This record gives sequence, structure tokens and C-alpha cells, in this order.
Amino acid sequence: MRRALLLLVVLSAFVAGCESKYKDPDPQAMGYDYYPLEIGQYRVYEVEETFYFGETPSNRNYQLRERVDTSFIDQTGQEVYKIIRSTRPNATVSWLDDSVMTVAKNEQMVILTKDNTRYIKLVFPVKNALEFVGDLYNVRQASDNTKGKVRDSKEVYTYENVGSSYDLGGQVYPTTATVVQTFHTDETKLDNRYEVYAEGIGMIHRVFDRIDYESCQGGSGCIDGSKIKNGHAREEILIEHGKL
Repeated sequence: MRRALLLLVVLSAFVAGCESKYKDPDPQAMGYDYYPLEIGQYRVYEVEETFYFGETPSNRNYQLRERVDTSFIDQTGQEVYKIIRSTRPNATVSWLDDSVMTVAKNEQMVILTKDNTRYIKLVFPVKNALEFVGDLYNVRQASDNTKGKVRDSKEVYTYENVGSSYDLGGQVYPTTATVVQTFHTDETKLDNRYEVYAEGIGMIHRVFDRIDYESCQGGSGCIDGSKIKNGHAREEILIEHGKL
């Protein structure tokens, strides 16, 4: 009887230890709320982009909305969310559906699929200096003139300013995390790409600047001996979010 009671105590301690060891991770500590996903959620961005080809740049300003439309279970048993992207020139015009992408989120990462290409948007836990490869699950390769950090022909992204506030045009978000995709600038190239995520909201700011320069001896667009040869500059700023 005494031996059986002792065995029961040992088994109870073992089970309790296992439950403690394998308990679910703390969502806040892991940073899951930097990319919330719920049907009906939406975010609206003011987008400004410029394409540089030759002497005359092409500018475009418009609004972009990303709306979580539906969800489904894929072949692996994971829930996947369908995101509908819509655009309009300004707030006085109706939205026009532009494209569809999907997002899957698990305890390790957020994977976005767009144009049949998968991108890792975030990995967990979200913490300063943590590195990951955004193009790990696709065939994209780092270009030969990439100046950022590269691993196995893939660009390495890095978390910065995790948990910091972020001032976006006077709107202050108290808890954010920045994903720096790359930053490099010299006399021949500017490559500045990053995304900022706010807790409970998702992405609030995106900058995508890839510009090549060439030397010049004066004339239109020539500044300090160089001018833009070609490139693409794009900025997305969150102006509205909520749930439909």
C-alpha cells in the first residue's frame, strides 16, 4: 500500500512536470500580436511610388486596402486566411479589387503567398537582432550587387527596435517591431527596405527603395556628380484600420 502510494506521488509529479515543460508559449512574449489575423480585419495605406526610367520619372499616388476575407484549412491541416487587396485613387472613389494573397500563421512564423511566391514576413519570437530569411521558401536569389547580409544566396532580415514606440506622421504607436530587410547606400546604389509592425494592428509602415545611380557632369537631375539611372521607390503608410 505504501509502495503504491509512493508510486502515485511520483507519477503525479512527473505529469505535473511535463505539463509545465510543454505548456503553450506566452503569446505576448512570442510577439504573435504583431500580425493579428481575424476575418473582417482591414488596413488602409496611403501609397506613394515612383518608377525611374531615363530622364522622366513616373509617379503614382493611391490608397491600398488589405482585407481578411475568409479562411480555409489547407492540405497540412493549417488554417490559411484569404486577403483581398483593393485600390482606389483617393477616398472619394469606390474600392476596386486588385489581387488576392493568402497568409498562414503558426507558432514559428507568418508565411504570405502572393503571385504563387511564398514570403516569410515574421518569425517568432520577435526579438531584437534575431535574423531570418524572408525568401527561404521560394526560388528568389540575392542579386550579384546586393550589399546587405546574404546567406546561401538569400538576403537575411533582422529585427530592430522591438517593443519601441514609432511616430508615423504624428500618429504614435506605443509598441512596434521593425524588420530591416536591407540598407545600403553609396555613389552607385541605394537599397533601403524595411517594414514596421505595431502590436495589435499589423504592418503600419513599409519602405521599398531600390535606386541605381550613374555619374554625370551636369544637366537635369545631376547632383554632386551623380544622377538616378533607374529604380523604384515606394512607401506605404497606414491611415486606417479596423474590422468590417
